[in-house]
Amino acid sequence: MKKLIQICASQNDLFGLDSDGAVYHYNFNTNSWMRLGSGKREGAAAGEGRPNGQFEAEPDSRRET
Repeated sequence: MKKLIQICASQNDLFGLDSDGAVYHYNFNTNSWMRLGSGKREGAAAGEGRPNGQFEAEPDSRRET
């Protein structure tokens, strides 16, 4: 496993990202990291997808009218 460059933690989970883009999940029962993703795909460009500010969202039905 490569050195993790980013860690994300919640109350019950711990995830890590390595320099190749592979995602790991920490298993507290075995005290080990499990690889979840295969990392960056060949030919994939950074920033693929929708530009900032153009995310699809469902309407919020809780809004007061």
